[in-house]
Amino acid sequence: MFEIRNAQPGDVGDAVAALGAAFDHDPLMAYLFSDSPAGIHGGAMEFFSILLKARISLGMPADVLRQAGRVLGAIMGYNTSRPTWPAALASAWRRFEADVPGFAVRLAAYEKICEAHQPSEEHYYLGVIGVHPSIQGKGAGKAMLDAFCALSLADQRSHGVYLDTSNPGSLQFYYNNGFELRGEGRLGEARLWCVYKRT
Repeated sequence: MFEIRNAQPGDVGDAVAALGAAFDHDPLMAYLFSDSPAGIHGGAMEFFSILLKARISLGMPADVLRQAGRVLGAIMGYNTSRPTWPAALASAWRRFEADVPGFAVRLAAYEKICEAHQPSEEHYYLGVIGVHPSIQGKGAGKAMLDAFCALSLADQRSHGVYLDTSNPGSLQFYYNNGFELRGEGRLGEARLWCVYKRT
């Protein structure tokens, strides 16, 4: 039903479109990009694009989900290493950060909560997972999550998968898939939950 494979540069446009649709009403995106000149949706789309290009370039975990030849979902993060971004992408990130008023401060507040609750043991970090609304609730998200967790399980250096969400429905999804709450925080009107699953 679903095909999950490594993301390639040619997938970025379709993958980002799927993520943009998936996160269209996400509280964290609203918090981060409330002052974006491109609007919340436009800011989130550029954010996802830079992140996905970086993960692909670095060989970090980054998959797309396809159905009937269409890219309808994506997942990306880090393994136990955190390599330096290529210069061109690091420069693009700095420009993006400078172009969105207040983004750097909001991102720092977000990262402070995430870092406060992250496991001390080596782990994989799942930064973004999303599927197009047209296939939500049909097992696509679980298929991608299982594939990501399998990478951690196969890596002897990793003890689990860590992630965060600001969506209460997503939080229940993670609980249903074996994740446990490590901590939470507030970001303006958004609430952030940090969860972890040992693999």
